[in-house]
Amino acid sequence: MDGHEGAPPRRPFVGRRAELEAVDEAVAAARRGEPGIVWIAGAAGMGKSALLASAIGRADGTTLINATGDEAEAALPYGIVDQLAAALPADLLAEHPLAGPDRAPGADPMVVGAELLAALGAVGGDEPLLVVVDDVQWADDLSVRTLVFVLRRLRHDHVVVLLGARTPDPGLLDGEPAVDPRWVRLLDATPGARRLPLTGLAPAELSELAAALGRPLGSTGAAGRLWARTHGHPLHARTLLEELDPEALAATTTDVLPAPRSLAAVVLVRLSRASAAGQALVVAASVLGEACSLADAAAVAGTAGADPVDDPVAALDEGVRVGLLAERGNRPVGAIGFVHPLLRAAVYGDQSPARRRALHRAAASLATGRAALTHRIAAAVGPDAELAGDLERLAVDVPAGATALDVADLLRAAAGVAVDLDDHDRLVFRAAEVLLAAGETGRAGALEDELTAARPGPVRDGLLGRLALLRGRPALARPLLDAAAQGNDPGPRAIATADLALLAVLDGRPAQAVELAGACFADPDNGPLVRQPAGFALILGLVALGRGDDARAVLELAGGPPEARTPLHADTLVVRGVLAAAADDDGEAARCLGEALRLARAGQPVRTATVAAGYLAMVRDRTGEVDGLEAVELAVASARDAGRGFAELMVRGYAAQMHALRGHQDRARAHLTVIADADSAWWGSTIVTAAAGALTALVDDDAAGMLRALAPVLHPDVLAIADAVGALAPRVLHVEALLRLARFAAASESLGALDVRLADRPPGHASIDAARLRGLLAEAAGDAAGARAAFEAGRVAVAAPLALARLETELGRHLVTAGERRTGVDLLRSARDRLAALGAIPFLAPCEELLHAAGLTPSPEEDALGLTPHEDAVVALVVRGLTNREVARELFVSPRTVAYHLSNVYAKLGVTSRAQLRDRMAVPAR
Repeated sequence: MDGHEGAPPRRPFVGRRAELEAVDEAVAAARRGEPGIVWIAGAAGMGKSALLASAIGRADGTTLINATGDEAEAALPYGIVDQLAAALPADLLAEHPLAGPDRAPGADPMVVGAELLAALGAVGGDEPLLVVVDDVQWADDLSVRTLVFVLRRLRHDHVVVLLGARTPDPGLLDGEPAVDPRWVRLLDATPGARRLPLTGLAPAELSELAAALGRPLGSTGAAGRLWARTHGHPLHARTLLEELDPEALAATTTDVLPAPRSLAAVVLVRLSRASAAGQALVVAASVLGEACSLADAAAVAGTAGADPVDDPVAALDEGVRVGLLAERGNRPVGAIGFVHPLLRAAVYGDQSPARRRALHRAAASLATGRAALTHRIAAAVGPDAELAGDLERLAVDVPAGATALDVADLLRAAAGVAVDLDDHDRLVFRAAEVLLAAGETGRAGALEDELTAARPGPVRDGLLGRLALLRGRPALARPLLDAAAQGNDPGPRAIATADLALLAVLDGRPAQAVELAGACFADPDNGPLVRQPAGFALILGLVALGRGDDARAVLELAGGPPEARTPLHADTLVVRGVLAAAADDDGEAARCLGEALRLARAGQPVRTATVAAGYLAMVRDRTGEVDGLEAVELAVASARDAGRGFAELMVRGYAAQMHALRGHQDRARAHLTVIADADSAWWGSTIVTAAAGALTALVDDDAAGMLRALAPVLHPDVLAIADAVGALAPRVLHVEALLRLARFAAASESLGALDVRLADRPPGHASIDAARLRGLLAEAAGDAAGARAAFEAGRVAVAAPLALARLETELGRHLVTAGERRTGVDLLRSARDRLAALGAIPFLAPCEELLHAAGLTPSPEEDALGLTPHEDAVVALVVRGLTNREVARELFVSPRTVAYHLSNVYAKLGVTSRAQLRDRMAVPAR
């Protein structure tokens, strides 16, 4: 667990004082319960790993868990996560099994991240936990998703995370590295995250390095000349210091310093000083990877015309003596590896193509499974039917737990050595199909060039059409899908027809979508590539046509009967929840979305788990249960990272609404700008985005802007779909805009149309808003009695705090004006408390102005409780009886963060127990 003990002795380390101080500050902050992320990045050989090792050595009194990315393991699902989990105590892994390697295959990264977050929060007591992940550029995709999820949720944990990343181009000696955009977005969104881009050492630091190596430069100016030749690159400079005489380094004429033209040349000089056996072992090791067994390296070294390595240990001593190889103490017994990846690359790159292929052939005979095939690929001299067949067979018969990415990589490799062009195209098609069926749209997009170059036909056209459709390019998708749907092959024809159905529903042609999708979805022989888009198109098409009962029947069919649920069951729950949320049926939405997330936490693969979390947070936010803004923002980021463009637009729309309600106009507009720039809107995102834009204009007191924002959704075709789905927010906002413009006749007509849709609908957000607007219209007509009656009719016992608060504000104002001050003030107080709890500042300020005008200045006792949104969220769940661990799971934070917020709540409210908190927060029944 504690990585400080037994660590190998480190080479001399100089410089980087500012960087080390930044890490020290992060560790100190973690001791205070202020978690931090430190990003250390630089080109290969720039000293990133050495800096991490030095920082670890200085972090006394911390508990260390670490992991290192490996190029050979970049496709291993959850490889980095499993390394971290291996350092956790067994009892913690037993409590959080999804964090460890025994998790169910296909577990969602969000769920694994929630488990890992809880486990990390329980490590180390009050001492900081130091999490170090080096070479994150080789982290597997699932580990990146999981770690980004965890790091976004560190709040008050005693945790500091050091991330080391290498510049993609090892030849760069300066500049900031290019990194995976998910890490960039994480750092941008994390307050206080520290970036430490590593550039070369300064001349004074190079002089310090030379002294530490026992080879002082011995003259002024030598350090400057060394810097000019190396740009301060630590590995390059160190190699020169070790290989060149001090006299040569001290010379002042440029033609005296025999600096190598590249680091590779110096490495090869170093290699030449080893014995023949030592050189053969080093070369063999370069073929086997950055780490391998000594026995395998010795066996491979004796091939390709080289003499046998009779004494592997002596040969290893030669490799160690020249500074290229080292034993790997944290690997299995007998493991060796290169001191630095650049050294391996230099040795490997110097071998002739013929020798490399011969060595790879030898390595393939020693390896098994995927490793053997990798060597066979490297040894191939051209198309190889046998190798292509073996790769394809492995893709079909992959080990348990292998991901779609593993299968697709094998198929792409098989395509690369296929003899026949038709076989090549077929394998590329299969790789794309596997990725698309798994929802890996981004990775499938990487195949677009190969698909385009393939021979035209229904399969190719259908796959290119689906990629264009999912990327929001319907004009490009339509002719490709039409061509594929006209083909004679029933498989591609069905896939293309399902996509055309989805395209039809997105274009606002629900009747055509139902017709196309119905046949596709009804055929039991169709696989997921057909049933998933067809089912989605059929459900949305039926809903848009007002055939809700038929849509629910399709959902039941897709999910399967209760006694035999299908793998699509959890995803159908998410669809149910999203549709219920659109219709303001918050209870049904919370039930379906909560159950889907429960299944995800149990280890079931739920592709839409991130969307479910975002929508559930939005529903809980608007019912006043918890502050869901942060969770919705995380859902936006997750949908963006996963390439789920349509879902991203929807969740961004809701995020914009929630920001506008809080007065965060810049943030709301930022989301709206991204949506507008996407140019891939469909009627669902149009409805949500129009409401968000109108709400933003409402907060700006721009009634004309409200009408402009609502214009797209007020188009008759879109409005008809919105009515069928049950999304009435655009109609509510339309009435409000007309009222604010004093267009009373038009407002009355629009309100009448809204009332028709509310006639058979249970009370909720829209009906309360309609009652408020009806009262305002009556006031404008001089009907005081009618206004009061309308306001009073809207006071119903439902969980719609914003709508109720706005209605109570208007009714309170009305009563105070009518002389009923006491009753009116009580209503204004109630409205103020609701709005304060929601953080709805734009609506809170007018309410408080009305209270002040009524002669009442709120006393501290009467003001809101003074809890932060995070504390409110914790309290809301604690008073329901949830434990700290259960609250942490619900909010996707660590139990330590929950305890931190709860202790602050106790202090603010003057309570000392959960029972007292429940009594303090008790709300009288209406």
